[in-house]
Amino acid sequence: MMRRTTSMQPTQHNPQRGMAALTVVMVLFFVMALVAAYTNRNLVFEQRISANSYRATRALEAADAGVEWTIAMLNAGRTTANCTQPGAGGAAGVGDFRSRYLVPSADETNGEGAFDVPWGQVPANRVYPACIIVDGAPRCICPAMGEAPAAIGAPADGIGSAFRITFRLFHGGNIVRGGAVQLVSRGCANPGDGDTACFAQNDDVPTVDGTTAVIATLGLVRALPVAPKATLTAGTSIAGELQIANGDFASGLTAHAGGAITPSGASRFVGPAGSGSDGRVENDATITALAGLGADPWFRALFVLDATTYQRQPAVVRLPCAAGCNRTDIANALLMNPRNPIWAEGNVDIDAAGDLGTAADPMMLVVNGTLTISASATVRGFAHANAISWTAPAATWDGAMVSATSFNATGVATLRYDRPMLDTIRLRYGSFVRAPGGWNLF
Repeated sequence: MMRRTTSMQPTQHNPQRGMAALTVVMVLFFVMALVAAYTNRNLVFEQRISANSYRATRALEAADAGVEWTIAMLNAGRTTANCTQPGAGGAAGVGDFRSRYLVPSADETNGEGAFDVPWGQVPANRVYPACIIVDGAPRCICPAMGEAPAAIGAPADGIGSAFRITFRLFHGGNIVRGGAVQLVSRGCANPGDGDTACFAQNDDVPTVDGTTAVIATLGLVRALPVAPKATLTAGTSIAGELQIANGDFASGLTAHAGGAITPSGASRFVGPAGSGSDGRVENDATITALAGLGADPWFRALFVLDATTYQRQPAVVRLPCAAGCNRTDIANALLMNPRNPIWAEGNVDIDAAGDLGTAADPMMLVVNGTLTISASATVRGFAHANAISWTAPAATWDGAMVSATSFNATGVATLRYDRPMLDTIRLRYGSFVRAPGGWNLF
């Protein structure tokens, strides 16, 4: 029987089949890469939107913080070049924030009591208060015109936000707003550095990640809306040895009382020259009726606000006088806050000689208690108290005084009406607040 043998040949692979598989795989990888790139493009786009939104929000928040900071500084007292309150020992030569950037306007076409900027129409003289905010703590500069700015302490790593304030002339069109001011707050997502920093004292565009500017209009809530018409006003009676003068024709009253005026000794009342009157008005039915309504209606009639609201105003300096305050307490408050209303919660005794207030910066004192003048002091300004007792033999008061009840003098009370000082208080003292509708992106 014959056997047939078959020889086994090695399998032959078609190289074209391998190339086709590789081509398909590469095409699939390419398609996957396109899909990944397209998906990543959206992700990158979203990341850029988020980053830009973060920087824009950070800059806007910094700008709004600048507005709030400026309002607080305008209502504060003396301020150093780094925008901090000086110590009592170094306060005498330091001005307040308000007087650094606002001056009384010589042109009252924008209303009585309008403000101007010290540099007027000369932009080259303009200065800018500014702050850097690092870890929630501000580092600020408050340069005055003609002075080199203090060091702001910008962080070396450039981390933080910043804002810069520009005060400008009020542009109200045909709208007259006495006491209104405008400011531009420029907020930046990071401080920057050099001449193009957010806080730079020039008009160059800052080179920072994000910048937003807002404009705000502020109005002054006046501490003394209406100046009294008399040198001395009392809700009930006035008694004692009185030397009272009022040479102002627009007011003309020396002593004005709801009850009797009982002078003693060598009392003298001098009204405006040529008026033929000593300016005394007693038993005034209007004052009697107002005093009879109580303390709150009396207070609102003079200050517009009730007493509780008035003392909470941001510019009011509150003195706790439960145990009584003396001349030193008042003088220290005036030293640190030369143009702020002082609210004394309790009795006050001017118990030592010396000056209180000046013609440029008169004192405005509201005493929720009895005001006593027991020493020969020289006072310039305005005071309102629940009652006034004058026991000093030779003190003088230039300005005006108002007592909600009685005024009694056992010493010689010398009072002189001073219209310019009262106008300074009426037009310049008070709290700055945001004007309704006065905020906008700039």
